[in-house]
Amino acid sequence: MTNVSRQLQATRRMRGRGAALAGSLLAVCVPAASLAQDPSAGAPGPQPLPAAGSPIVFVNSALILPVAPGADSADAALQQVGLNFQEELAAEAAAIDSMIAAYQQQQALMAPAARQQREQEIANRRDAAIQRQQALNVEFDNQRAQLLAPILDRVNLVIEEIRAEQGYAVVLDAAQAGFIAADPTLDMTEHVLVRLGVDLAALAAPPATPAPGAPPPGD
Repeated sequence: MTNVSRQLQATRRMRGRGAALAGSLLAVCVPAASLAQDPSAGAPGPQPLPAAGSPIVFVNSALILPVAPGADSADAALQQVGLNFQEELAAEAAAIDSMIAAYQQQQALMAPAARQQREQEIANRRDAAIQRQQALNVEFDNQRAQLLAPILDRVNLVIEEIRAEQGYAVVLDAAQAGFIAADPTLDMTEHVLVRLGVDLAALAAPPATPAPGAPPPGD
């Protein structure tokens, strides 16, 4: 494989990683699972709190963070950041592809020293693009942390308020690694959602059914 062929493959890998950057936006929030409700039970409400003074209770942050106040706007902002970064990386990858294509057309007429110089220019451009991608990955993570910080602070404050009010000793997170199983009566997730102002009835409501003859959503 020639040096130029290797450069071309590396550029395509860089473009693929740029697309993955936008895909990672979904990490802002874990998709919310519906709160289980009996359809015959009427308007849903939070299950009873764990008994006051329980030594250990838990929440499920995977159900809280996606619907916490501010989550939608943070997700939209982060998606835009990721798309901007992806477009920048894609444009740079296209520019490198053009450099390679031009070189391949001209190399037969170039002196050995000129060919070597052009290949080095392509390699330098590719290396600079990879470094830029790494910098954008760091910037993306920093902006994600910045956008999520006020949401997490509010959620943690509510959890601590309930813990202190009820005299719980420890609050675990069912979404974290290492959490295997627990008595569901120790779950205070729904009370955290209510304290945050989340409408449990809206979360539990089934998707709207289109009227007969109406086109499917998106048409």
